[in-house]
Amino acid sequence: MNRYLLAALFSGALFFSATAAQAQCTATTPSAIAAKIGAGHAYQKHVVTGGEFKAGKVIAGLAMPATPVVNNVVTFSALIQTVMGSSTNRTLSGGRKAYWHSGTGTIVVFDPKNVDCGTAFRPVKGKPYYDTTT
Repeated sequence: MNRYLLAALFSGALFFSATAAQAQCTATTPSAIAAKIGAGHAYQKHVVTGGEFKAGKVIAGLAMPATPVVNNVVTFSALIQTVMGSSTNRTLSGGRKAYWHSGTGTIVVFDPKNVDCGTAFRPVKGKPYYDTTT
């Protein structure tokens, strides 16, 4: 392989590495973090497609209550902020933090290294999932 091709491959690898390093959460307040998570992949995956936050949806033996109504990004973000304000939270590996909300069976995982700032969902295993996630 010639040195010009090696240089091009190497510089491309550095570009991709630098680009990947920049793809992280830029939100710094709980409300901004909740808004980023709420507007990120979690909304489509867990609210729209998964239907996890529909009133009455039973997951891990717990029915989603009628309130809060989670039917758009704004209401999903508000729930995420509520969960993050709960007293049940723990530090995870990689600088992440998990929050648990027993009233809705929702876990929020704040991940400062993720462009979406993390995720929020209702785990099939419920609180034991929160208790054992690392």
